[in-house]
Amino acid sequence: MMDLIAAGREFSKVLKDARGRVNADFEWYRYESLSNLVPLREMLSEDHVRLAREKGVLDVGCGDGDLAFFLESLGCEVVAIDHPGPNHNGMRGVRALKRELQSRVEVREVDLDSQFAPFERRFGLTLFLGALYHVKNPFYILENLAQCSEYCILSTRIARKFPVLGRIPENAAAAYLLDSDELNADETNFWIFSEAALRKLIKRTRWNLCDFRSFGDTRNSDATSIEHDERAFCLMRSEWGLANVVLVSGWNDVEHGGWRWTERWFSIRAFSDGAAPSRVTLNLYIPPEAVDRPLNLSIRAGGRALAPAVFERSGLETLVRSVRGDELIEFELDRALAPDDNDPRERGIIVGSIRFD
Repeated sequence: MMDLIAAGREFSKVLKDARGRVNADFEWYRYESLSNLVPLREMLSEDHVRLAREKGVLDVGCGDGDLAFFLESLGCEVVAIDHPGPNHNGMRGVRALKRELQSRVEVREVDLDSQFAPFERRFGLTLFLGALYHVKNPFYILENLAQCSEYCILSTRIARKFPVLGRIPENAAAAYLLDSDELNADETNFWIFSEAALRKLIKRTRWNLCDFRSFGDTRNSDATSIEHDERAFCLMRSEWGLANVVLVSGWNDVEHGGWRWTERWFSIRAFSDGAAPSRVTLNLYIPPEAVDRPLNLSIRAGGRALAPAVFERSGLETLVRSVRGDELIEFELDRALAPDDNDPRERGIIVGSIRFD
């Protein structure tokens, strides 16, 4: 894999020259965006870079576009989004650099605090760096990004101490709502999460957390000071619509919440982009109309029978089975809901998420 740090160092000279040619009547973004290449180099594999080149990159909260233009120089098609309101210079910086660099990066104005329209395509990699604590509705933006992204690198400020409460218990999923002048006198700062809260937020918005690292004051970080700043970097893979696995057969279209109905027979396979899995976990919902009597599910993996499952009541269920690497896993229900006037599909059970470990 190429040395992203060395490439970024060279590209920073290109950006500096481009800025020097701009007769700017505004202030450039004051932070070094390319410094994010240090954690990116540690978290991204060759496969991630290949996927970014093949399917494009979405840069959310792009600032002056330094990372977007750098990734374009590596052969990626990039869409860079921000909004003039919270952007440091009203997006004049990113537009000026686009002109100077004669870039093909697509720059869009998107208000992340509005009910913005879903993106019309799926990107190989999304960058959402340093912006989560600036949005009012973290759930909305993360769910929307899960719909349009294969992978995402998210970074945000987290804290181990909150005002009034003091130190947060390690496993407490807590969030602190900042006042308008409580952090950097910046009224666009809203939510500071504990590590446990950030992990739970990621899970609840249809992401699988692949890698988690934090930098800065990792022992005594707090929500409001400059001195005790801690930043979390998360590599995530989308689970929206069960996009993290290969759906071989027997699946209905994805529903609005990211889950799917199965048919009576359905099958899956793990993506073979990592270590061979040894366990599969399905989070299911058994609808009331399916269990007027016990509902039986038989399972085969690689042609061999696994322990069956029996569902006797409606509600959430978790199904865990051992598997042997990248093999076809087949499921068969003893019955399914037949098509009717309200729904023309055959419907077995609802699958919310699938995870291979």
